[in-house]
Amino acid sequence: MQTKSRSALRRSLAILIGASLLARVAPAQGILPIPDYAADGARPWSLREHITGDWAGHRTSLAQEGFQFGLSYSQLTQSVVDGGKDSDTAWGSRVQAQMQFDLDRMGAVPGGLVTVKVESRFGSSVNGASGGLLPVADMMYFPITDERDEDIAATVTEVLYTQFVSKELAFYAGKFTILGGDANEFAGGDGTTQFLGHPFTSASVTSLFNPYSTIGAGVLVLPEPGTTFSMSLYASQDSSTTIGADTLDEGLVWATAFATQYELGSLPGGFRATYQYAFDREFADLSGRLILPPGLGLNTRDDSWCGFVNAWQYLSVEGTGSGPIDVNNGRTDREGLGLFARAGFADAGTNPIEWTVSGGVGAKGLFEGRDLDTLGVGYAFSETSSLPIPAGFFVNDSANRFEAFYDLALTPGAELTFDVQVSDSLLKNQTTATLLGVRLRLQF
Repeated sequence: MQTKSRSALRRSLAILIGASLLARVAPAQGILPIPDYAADGARPWSLREHITGDWAGHRTSLAQEGFQFGLSYSQLTQSVVDGGKDSDTAWGSRVQAQMQFDLDRMGAVPGGLVTVKVESRFGSSVNGASGGLLPVADMMYFPITDERDEDIAATVTEVLYTQFVSKELAFYAGKFTILGGDANEFAGGDGTTQFLGHPFTSASVTSLFNPYSTIGAGVLVLPEPGTTFSMSLYASQDSSTTIGADTLDEGLVWATAFATQYELGSLPGGFRATYQYAFDREFADLSGRLILPPGLGLNTRDDSWCGFVNAWQYLSVEGTGSGPIDVNNGRTDREGLGLFARAGFADAGTNPIEWTVSGGVGAKGLFEGRDLDTLGVGYAFSETSSLPIPAGFFVNDSANRFEAFYDLALTPGAELTFDVQVSDSLLKNQTTATLLGVRLRLQF
């Protein structure tokens, strides 16, 4: 990309950051709703959504003053019981802490919100033993480290400042996580809830240049409840364990997304469409010719793109609910049964995965007396690009993935998930892997 274009894009990023820091709105009553910690405090721990409750009333008091704190612990035991690269069993755990400072409620900055996320990860995974290119356990793949399954004592994956200039418009800037952005009511999250495998948490075509944690800025438009439009500019290099300030010169991504919700009769549904353009970074030109000795290799290009959509629709809902569904929480919100689908398309000239589709069924409270239990069954298919020789000899034309899980709610704040996957590798020298997993998640 020419120097003039790079400078213009850097200025665009600076404008977004400046706007988010300088904008102000009239005083309000807080941006974030206050969770019902008090109700949890009045219940025995076995009935609490937050196991530690209300901290003798202090948690509600802090939230009323503008500070909210959430903590979750997840652990996973997963085994390759057939096929794959190796038969193996691995155990790992992940801790996620999130702090939110509602500067509006504090009376410090009208319309201001600061979000901080700290994560740790310990143990190992069977992501390598499965023989697949895409993770079979997202919760143990992210945050990204230089070596697979490297322990992380603590890393800050998000420090994000958001400035609302009105109820319909906000700017944001800082460090933030990308995984989970392709939100879906029945198939989303980051692998600590719902599905474990990557094809069911996001569109696989984004794997070429989408980081887990990165720095950038953007704008968010909320024209009506349940509908959002966003544009963002961020570094394409991952910053999971670094500050990330030095990554802006190593490639950028411009992302535009639109999401909305509707009711089909009285049944909630929604869809999301996203386009991403990556530039200022070298990508292998898969459509180019091979360069013969002395330098055997591929030509490169400095840009790539992908687009993806997802949709979800309840087929039945028990009881009534009000307001839009929270598709960003990685959970099934309403009791009932529904369908989900996701499709992604990419630049076949640079992306090894040309297109991918997935779909399936999700449900909550399907069985009598088990109102909080959730389940999901999904199938995913990926088609590879026309890779040049010799890469084409080692990569299959396509791959399939099947996954089913049942999440047993031990309490509202403790979940035990049983998971089975059948993962067809894109690599020709790997056989289809069958995996069994058990995940425990505690919400404090």
